[in-house]
Amino acid sequence: MRYFGGKARLGKKIAEVVNSYLTNEKDYIEPFVGGANVTQYIWNGCKGRYCYDINPYLIEFWKSLISGYFPPKNLTKEEYLYIKNNKDENKDLTGFVGFGCSFAGKWFGGFAKSRTRDYCLNAYNSVMKKNKGLIRCIFNCLFYQEINPINAIIYCDPPYANTTKYDYCPNFNSEEFWQIMRKWPKNNIVIISEYSAPDDFKCIEEFKTKTDIRNKYNKKEDRIEKLFKLG
Repeated sequence: MRYFGGKARLGKKIAEVVNSYLTNEKDYIEPFVGGANVTQYIWNGCKGRYCYDINPYLIEFWKSLISGYFPPKNLTKEEYLYIKNNKDENKDLTGFVGFGCSFAGKWFGGFAKSRTRDYCLNAYNSVMKKNKGLIRCIFNCLFYQEINPINAIIYCDPPYANTTKYDYCPNFNSEEFWQIMRKWPKNNIVIISEYSAPDDFKCIEEFKTKTDIRNKYNKKEDRIEKLFKLG
């Protein structure tokens, strides 16, 4: 499932780094689970896997999926618009359609359509494949500030500074985020995805990738995704 700001291309590589810190005595916590592109590859032998996000429809979808829910394989524009205007009618369906059937995976950012690509079917195949890697995951709708982690390995993929904001979280405070990231490592190991970080955070890994953003030559832009730890 396409997800705006998601890690579809890098999920497995990021998970390899995170998994190197995990043990069967530590919990895994992901405060910004989004499209679960990293989560699906996290080692299932850790103490527990706890996944959070501020979007209640997305969380409802993941909960339903691991409980046996099957999203649609096809969707019309009329159905898309109806779901957009009646979000609470079927929250799990809304979570799937709002991202998986929207342009660039942006929350109801416009009905995704193409002559050569069936976006709904692709989203269906993607989440059904992920479902196998989400066994024993516990999903809850919480803002990251509400979490009180202890003795955990935490992977954070927050809204990036100086990039397009998430419609359902337009006022994300990056400075406040980094202040909290300085507190959590007292009782946890915290790994953070970003393009850059404050000077007291060390880059432990970087990956060259392409974004869905196109430049003036209609080519996808190269970016360097980085993983950071305090100190």
